Amino acid sequence: MAGGFDQDTVTKAYGRWAPVYDFVFGKVFAQGRAAAVAAAERVGGRILEVGVGTGLSLAQYSRTNRVVGLDISDPMLRKAREKGVGREIGPLI
Repeated sequence: MAGGFDQDTVTKAYGRWAPVYDFVFGKVFAQGRAAAVAAAERVGGRILEVGVGTGLSLAQYSRTNRVVGLDISDPMLRKAREKGVGREIGPLI
């Protein structure tokens, strides 16, 4: 992979960030997350969030939409599942 990163390296890095990700990056990317959710909500229906991470955006989606979240990091997905009650959260393969 270009830049010397492979899937295993990226997966491990996000696994290390999972415990503190919300605290460190929650506010930093809040505006972008809100814009992405708003765009998806305008279309509505079935929404696939690739790279759902810890699920920071899940609460922003209306319950009228079906949201499926995918990510490469199991530790991130565990956190997303805690936030995503009633949502489908699965591994990114």
